[in-house]
Amino acid sequence: MAYIQNQIRQAREARNFTQGDLGKRIGQPQSSVSRIERGGDLRVSTLLEMARVLGLEPMLIPKRLVPAVRALVEHVADGGYSKVPTESSSSLAGGVPEDADEENN
Repeated sequence: MAYIQNQIRQAREARNFTQGDLGKRIGQPQSSVSRIERGGDLRVSTLLEMARVLGLEPMLIPKRLVPAVRALVEHVADGGYSKVPTESSSSLAGGVPEDADEENN
């Protein structure tokens, strides 16, 4: 769960929102945002609202695909300059989808 709270905090800080700013936008007091970022209990409805305000997309990813998804996200976040695992790499389960290039055309 610490990963989720860290992502929320990083996204909030990237948008130069204080905890109070985010709280106002989601209808919660600053203390609730602080509690969530420190690892407090988080309701799904609150998570979805925070994600909407922060421009994030929550998704459930099968555990076996998490390394591949993280590698792809890091690659895109790096402007496409980071090393992307190849099909033979164990961290990219199943390789790259055959239609991956079609999305960029």
